[in-house]
Amino acid sequence: MDNIVSTLIMFLLLSVPLLYASDIYEPNIKENKTLGDQILQIEDSTMEQWRQGNPMRWLEISAEDISYLDPSLSAPIIGITAYDEYLKPLIGKIKYDASEYFKPRVAVYGDIAILTYNYHNLRKDDNGKLNRTSFWNTTEVYRHIDGNWKIAHTHWSFIKHSLPEKLIMPVPVKMTESKDFSPAEQEIFDLEVTAMERWRKGDPDGFLELSAPDVTYFDTGTSGRINGLEELKALYDKRRGKIAYDVMEFINPRIQMYNDSAILTYQFFSTVLNPDGTIKKRTPWNCTEVFTKIDGEWKIVHTHWSFINGKLANSEI
Repeated sequence: MDNIVSTLIMFLLLSVPLLYASDIYEPNIKENKTLGDQILQIEDSTMEQWRQGNPMRWLEISAEDISYLDPSLSAPIIGITAYDEYLKPLIGKIKYDASEYFKPRVAVYGDIAILTYNYHNLRKDDNGKLNRTSFWNTTEVYRHIDGNWKIAHTHWSFIKHSLPEKLIMPVPVKMTESKDFSPAEQEIFDLEVTAMERWRKGDPDGFLELSAPDVTYFDTGTSGRINGLEELKALYDKRRGKIAYDVMEFINPRIQMYNDSAILTYQFFSTVLNPDGTIKKRTPWNCTEVFTKIDGEWKIVHTHWSFINGKLANSEI
């Protein structure tokens, strides 16, 4: 009976037409016809400087409240000053020959635009042939500020990466109960926690019910971007009943609110306990969730999961 109800709910979710204003583009880097084209060109012009040793252009196109995640970091970078400090030591140290964007997509919701793609660094071998040398999942959330598109959030991870051999990271310890969120922010965080409570018991429907029909998704096991609720359901159905852990720990959750859109980021420990209550296994994660309001309800329009300090694997799309 439970399976019948779950199937009916998902059929209704997948059948509902979009009741919110969104524009979705498959941008062409060689054209300038759409907003999607323009945003990808901003990204690519900055990437061209990056691959030639100048990382500081990223700073110029970032918002003051930028949040940033990549595999080299044990904690996210928060704010333009910290981002500046991160980028400056990289000047002159990044060099490769070309970029390859695989299936770029831009989804616009009000004043934010979510650019997602898989990315290859290309380097020439001794014969001058370009070869793919690293493989990335990329999330960029742009925000329209004073007539310009600026990056509010970045999440980079290797495609199909693995856990690090060891991890050293700061973990905050709260000594007293405190209110960190506004009522609207708390509503979003509570939705995430409720869905996660179901997930840790092997039930993915909490996240499926919370996701929009045009949701996109990256995680550590996907070889490319998942597009739409139907594809996400197919992925999650393979994991149904197979996920189980005892303790979920949200570390430094942060919400960037922009009218009817929000970016939720946090680090996460999924922990399995021994029968005596000691820790058997702890898995460290980075998470990005982008929410927007659809017909008065908050829905996830993009998700990106990665391992903290995740290691590069030999992955191709």
